[in-house]
Amino acid sequence: MSDDVDLAVRAVRAGAAAALDERDRARPDGPTGTASDLDLGIEVKGAPTDFVSRADTASEAAIVALLRAERPADGILGEEGASAASENGRRWVVDGIDGTFTILTGIPNRCVAVGLEDAGAPVAGAVYDPTADEVFAGGAGRPTTVNGAATTVRTGRGLDAAAVATCLERDVDRDLVLGRLAGAVGVLRAGGAGTLELAWVAAGRVDGWAQPHVAPWDWVPGAALVRHAAGEAVVVGDGPAWYLAGAPELVAALAALVRRG
Repeated sequence: MSDDVDLAVRAVRAGAAAALDERDRARPDGPTGTASDLDLGIEVKGAPTDFVSRADTASEAAIVALLRAERPADGILGEEGASAASENGRRWVVDGIDGTFTILTGIPNRCVAVGLEDAGAPVAGAVYDPTADEVFAGGAGRPTTVNGAATTVRTGRGLDAAAVATCLERDVDRDLVLGRLAGAVGVLRAGGAGTLELAWVAAGRVDGWAQPHVAPWDWVPGAALVRHAAGEAVVVGDGPAWYLAGAPELVAALAALVRRG
């Protein structure tokens, strides 16, 4: 498993390098151009703020190429369409860029993420924040680190004092999230790159994470980091399913809250 963590770290760095190369090629004035100058072939995938760019697909392709070369029996699921069947119950989940919208706006909130599932459970992950040049990594036998320094989730915060990250992108989720969380938690954050915020939970920078309707690539890498930082990352309920992460006592309180409505 430690080799898997190292591979995940190399994969997110390879993805970030490929995305950076694509970004630099897209600037009309070279690397000194502004975010608004970028011509990255942006397309809308679903919701009006759900974008994909050539940087996303280049990052995913670089990651997938590395994973296929070194773990050919493992499955793969990528946000931008990469897919390979698993021969052994293991699957890598890839998000070439989480936070494509922030590339367009210049907001420094994005990351590259790779996670490993075994029998459906998150077991290892790496998240790279290129703006801060920080790599979050962890797995079985490898407690979560930030640039090699050990870290853990923050403990001792009740709901009324907790900073909880979420997403308010879609109207149906916005009403649901605000109805369940806004009046109960100390601070409700919505930064734009959910996987990076899960990494911050693992690093003790944000207390918790709560969101319904989460795609695998937005959950598996960060959930693995939280689990290997002495935290819990669980899915509760089914109408909708809520994805919760943080210190065990905070996750228990969040679970009770979202179940109660």
